[in-house]
Amino acid sequence: MNFWHWLRPYPSLLIRFFHISFLEAQSEHQSTRLGILWIPLSTLIFTALLAFVFKHSDVVPVGDFFIYVLSGYILWRFIQDSISGSTTVIQSRLDFAVHNNISMLGLFLKVLVDRLFELGINTVLLVAALLLFSLHSFGANLLLVFILLPLISLTSISLAYLVNLITIMFPDMGAIIRTGVRFVFFASPVFWVYDGVTGARHLLATYNPVSYYLAISRQVFGVEPVMLQTWVVAIIISAVLVAISTLTFARTKSIVTNIK
Repeated sequence: MNFWHWLRPYPSLLIRFFHISFLEAQSEHQSTRLGILWIPLSTLIFTALLAFVFKHSDVVPVGDFFIYVLSGYILWRFIQDSISGSTTVIQSRLDFAVHNNISMLGLFLKVLVDRLFELGINTVLLVAALLLFSLHSFGANLLLVFILLPLISLTSISLAYLVNLITIMFPDMGAIIRTGVRFVFFASPVFWVYDGVTGARHLLATYNPVSYYLAISRQVFGVEPVMLQTWVVAIIISAVLVAISTLTFARTKSIVTNIK
């Protein structure tokens, strides 16, 4: 009973945040007929364009390459928002947090839920595409989602705080970070395939952290075979980010609002 009383506020807060994210998404698209369906529709249009334009081999069916691009782009959107969308969280939403009696950690949790909400809607699109083009992808690999989801959530909220702290201390870094994220999009295997040979793609697939998260996401949905080494590297990267962010948050949470 005591454990339930301790646990109960957390899922209640999470449900509240998801409900707010849903209402905000509805409000953002209220002037359109399709409403929040524009979220997966815009993803579908963009990934279809990438798949048809950048398909480089007639050996790979268009449907399979579309699934590859779609699965990568959906997680890339989450990664992009975790970085570019975090440059002004405290600067622009602190008053909202104070008004709603939300702590700084709660504020970043709310922003994380916004990203997870969009990720969830786009994932429904991915599942529909898998049912249409790659039914064999469904299997025990889907159970890895219970590792993937907390992993990317912890990584996202940790990275978001570090990015926002940097832009508070050095405001000009916001523009630099957003520009850098655009570069990382092309430097990550979102729409290009690493073929295993040496060269620029080998370096990018090996030393670009984003490539590991794209890989494990694709492995969850059966787009790529499960590889333990990829998961280990991604978990290590996340653990380092969480440790750095936790230590930084503990040392700066009391002064960061004054720096703002």
